Amino acid sequence: MTESQLSAGIALAKAGQNAEARKLLTKVVQCDPNSVLGWLWLAGVVETVKQRCDCLEKVLQLNPENQVVQRALEQAKAARSQQTGLQYYVGRSLTSEQARQCRDAVLSAFGEGYEPCHVNTTVTTGEQSLLFQACQKILLSSFGVFDLSSADPDCYIELGIALGLNRPIVVTVRAGTALPMWLEEHRLVQYTAPSDLAFRLSQLREQGFPPTLRPSPDHCHFCNCTCEGMATPPDETAYLVLNESKLLWRGLMKSLTPHLSQYHLRPVYLSDQSSGPALCGMRRNVLASRFVICHLGALSNEASFLALGMAIGSRVPWMLLSRQNGDPVPSLLQGFDRVVYTTLADLCEGLTDALAPVLGKSILPSISQPAGTTMISLPFWVQLDDWISRVKHAARAPEAIRGTIRLFQYEGQNQVAESVIPSKGVLIGRDVACDIVIETPSVSARHLRILEGRNGKYFVQDLDSKNGTFLNGSRLPPGKMVEIRPNDTIRIPGVRFLVWDDRPLPQDKVAPILADTDELPPILRIDIPDISPPSYLSTWDHSLTLTISLPNSHKPSICEVQAYYPMGKIISKLVDILRLPAKKYGFMVDGQPIGDDETPLSAGVRKTDVLVMVPQESQTDNPFIVR
Repeated sequence: MTESQLSAGIALAKAGQNAEARKLLTKVVQCDPNSVLGWLWLAGVVETVKQRCDCLEKVLQLNPENQVVQRALEQAKAARSQQTGLQYYVGRSLTSEQARQCRDAVLSAFGEGYEPCHVNTTVTTGEQSLLFQACQKILLSSFGVFDLSSADPDCYIELGIALGLNRPIVVTVRAGTALPMWLEEHRLVQYTAPSDLAFRLSQLREQGFPPTLRPSPDHCHFCNCTCEGMATPPDETAYLVLNESKLLWRGLMKSLTPHLSQYHLRPVYLSDQSSGPALCGMRRNVLASRFVICHLGALSNEASFLALGMAIGSRVPWMLLSRQNGDPVPSLLQGFDRVVYTTLADLCEGLTDALAPVLGKSILPSISQPAGTTMISLPFWVQLDDWISRVKHAARAPEAIRGTIRLFQYEGQNQVAESVIPSKGVLIGRDVACDIVIETPSVSARHLRILEGRNGKYFVQDLDSKNGTFLNGSRLPPGKMVEIRPNDTIRIPGVRFLVWDDRPLPQDKVAPILADTDELPPILRIDIPDISPPSYLSTWDHSLTLTISLPNSHKPSICEVQAYYPMGKIISKLVDILRLPAKKYGFMVDGQPIGDDETPLSAGVRKTDVLVMVPQESQTDNPFIVR
């Protein structure tokens, strides 16, 4: 009887008689709750998007490997989110039953309108990683619910991501669960049963959660107050070791510390005590580091993974270490490159290679295998930053292309080429027959192409490249054509393209006003080509980002310079850029002059210092003069 009803229901659905089909298919799934076809066809004839989501979720419970249904469910949830505008993120540490109880508790506390979302655990090769999904959904959700009742590293990583992205959060824990001391000083939602959780969430709602107004950028959603640690500037000379204790890391650091010191890098330890609340100190250390190092396995604890999540959400570069015998890898981190070692010598060599994108080491073409493509991963923090930058502008109506579409090619922050996209499109790759040739071993011979479609639209297509093509941080499916618009960012490992049209680039508008305002662009890179780095620095970029107060300017400017540049040369460059009067100038910090013409910038200058550039007559009370 059920099979005949199923066949009749499918026939009615195909004929467009949704009401009749809905009645029959509902009877089918009531009689046979495990009927995949019944739930699947019922999803197509139900009346609301919520009902469609429920049916598709049931199909995935019965057949988790069905990628077509998974994508259909994501589209349905996205459509429902547009209707309600409200989502909340459920951490992966919850089992399916716990997630259902959590959903019921949130529904009871916050009412209709909030839809749960979580990462897709059946990601296949070529699609977004679990980690990227988590970052996307945490950022786009109204708030996140993270349960710490288990010691699962994934739940601490997710919580850290939410803190790094500065999103509203609810941290729940079952009563009696042992928690790290640094969490006990913050408000947690402790519960004994699902009904208790619903009651406590209702109390939270009565207190004004989630916030309806956008808070200031320095507002911490965990501490629920303004936090100085939110605006900590990075220290270009410090890296953060996400250690459980210095004792466990002692052997590693005996090798790593002197090895990394040759690049003017010093370690800061997560286990060191800092002033203020422990969690705020942890975030301050993460934001103040040039990169963080996390060792999988017994050398890490909950604090290590929470800080790693903070680094991920804050787009601070992160490195994973593990021993050859196989330290356990949290599911969110699976598939990512890590430095696997058997000896400390292997560790130093592997870490040096892994840090190349962070420290600016150039990738030289392979001589032994000129026709091959070197495997290299686009750093995760670069992908995420591109995607977030695009999301911030997503609310704006897309602008029509003005005139011709152009590609601006960048290496680092420097624009190196500009190309107009003709109607026939362009082919980009390492092969000399390509329209734009990129002589980088990480680029495939025929890597991607850009072509014009109908109605003046343009599309990018990855040509099954080895290292992939990324549009605004998202990896493109091989062979699929995706529309591009002005201000989109296209990346292939080692190269970045900005899509633009005939309008002036944003930075083009800044240059004419420099001499009139005595102010620099928001961040200005100062290059002095005739100053060569010391031999031991020749393969690395050693830039420092400094805050400089300029003459006759009330607004400090941010400058990026090389640490080995002499101060006198930097001052001369600033005088030329700003067309300042022909005087002698010097740098002062806290009212005291520093260095001389030949003193390298890194000598005695800390990241937190504000360099005041003053003319000679302002220093008459002090015999120091910069010449």
